[in-house]
Amino acid sequence: MPKPRLQQLMSERQLWHARGAGVARRNTQHSVSSGFAALDQALHLGGWPVHGSTELLCSQSGIGELELVLPSLAERSRQRPVLWLNPPHLPFAPALEQHNLSCHQHYVLRCTTPREQLWAAEELLRSGAFSSLLSWFDGRPLQDRQLRRLHLAAREGNCWHLHFRDIRCQPQTSPAPLRLSLSASSQHLHVEVFKQSGGHAGQRLQLPRPASLLWQQQPASSWPVYRQAPRRRLNLVASSRPEGALQRLPLGLDTLPRPGTPH
Repeated sequence: MPKPRLQQLMSERQLWHARGAGVARRNTQHSVSSGFAALDQALHLGGWPVHGSTELLCSQSGIGELELVLPSLAERSRQRPVLWLNPPHLPFAPALEQHNLSCHQHYVLRCTTPREQLWAAEELLRSGAFSSLLSWFDGRPLQDRQLRRLHLAAREGNCWHLHFRDIRCQPQTSPAPLRLSLSASSQHLHVEVFKQSGGHAGQRLQLPRPASLLWQQQPASSWPVYRQAPRRRLNLVASSRPEGALQRLPLGLDTLPRPGTPH
């Protein structure tokens, strides 16, 4: 068989042309804006690469890693549903709605063993049924062969695989085209572009963190709801007999948070 021509290899994205980096940046078919101008500028595609695996290496969970991807997930979920595979916490439906993500487009799947989770992740990524898949793998780090199978399955199914991993996995080699390390301070989420195929790495960014996360990582006794003056108690009455005899039931409302405050 004759060897494929150079142009054919370029069109199939088997080769990377250095001078074509600017063209790749404008190719929105292979990327989606992150919703953060500074992050888009640091990524050579001008946004998230939505075909294949993207690794988010976190120092701990709940530091704002989901806030980083929710704007893009809102756009992706308009095309196909989004799957959450073994998330550390159940997604909070009202919070998704606040970010313009319809709960009807989000599914949660929990697997009991790492073997089941790997099989489910690979099959779901390859199925083409989901626009994005968010995965958390507990236990020992995945091997290079396993990571490569997940990445290739995501590319085959045209799915964006968001792989949340412990930051201790950073020294391990990975086929993921984009790897970001995330850590947090009191008011900022620190983002470092650890690896991006076809572009430069090493950029360090500081993005503002949601104010609610600042309170959640403080002792509950320091929350504003506990520092406010006790509110007036309300007595509720309930009928216990048909003839209308009443029993007074005191219900303390001073321990309930006001609307809009962290709880």
